[in-house]
Amino acid sequence: MGYVSRTSTTLPEFVGPDFPGFVQLSNVHKDSWGLAYSAGNQMKVAKKAVTAADDSEFIETLMNSQSDGGLLHFRWASPGLGVNETNAHPFIYQDISLIHNGTIMPYESLAPLVAPRFLELRKGTTDSELYFLFLLTKIDELGFIPGVNAAIEIIRRDFTYSSINSMIMNKDYLVVLSEHDPINKPDWADEVYYELRYRIDSDGVAVASSGWNQAGWELLPNHSILTFNRKDFSHSVRAI
Repeated sequence: MGYVSRTSTTLPEFVGPDFPGFVQLSNVHKDSWGLAYSAGNQMKVAKKAVTAADDSEFIETLMNSQSDGGLLHFRWASPGLGVNETNAHPFIYQDISLIHNGTIMPYESLAPLVAPRFLELRKGTTDSELYFLFLLTKIDELGFIPGVNAAIEIIRRDFTYSSINSMIMNKDYLVVLSEHDPINKPDWADEVYYELRYRIDSDGVAVASSGWNQAGWELLPNHSILTFNRKDFSHSVRAI
């Protein structure tokens, strides 16, 4: 889940009374929770390798994290990748953060494309962290929006994945990618498992995965990108 608000608020307050339904998804995505939120021109992060719905510290953290934007992730670990705080999402660097749902295969396939100075930042063992470091590589080369777009196009063209559904935030933008491959989806995943929906109104934007009550939210189609400008609140959805 990601959000951008006109005012500083907490994620439960911004989403509203259906938010506990989203938290229940952590009973399946049970391997960790993580929250990244804007604090000036930096991102702060809190995460634990426990199930959010069972952790009193999770709600306490949410209610003490007032911000005008953030990302929340519940992890269901890919087979063979360790369950620990290091592998938990979100990943952050300066004002940039990422959450990802899916698998890029093989797990190490992006490593050769990551610039050495960013590869040195790697702390865990996941494909998702390599995805983040590859994004940083292209952002450093091209700027934030062009770099994000270039990284996505390279992965779509050259790599195998179940999904690269992701939310990428910096101080200026929230970018949400809906990109998943029905052929490579896990056997246990139903047809709507990777669906993303968003709500945009005068207060800002919220975007989240499916599996809870999102009545009135708009579907972000597969093979599309939502870009939301955090400064002027303009936005666009484009097919890729």
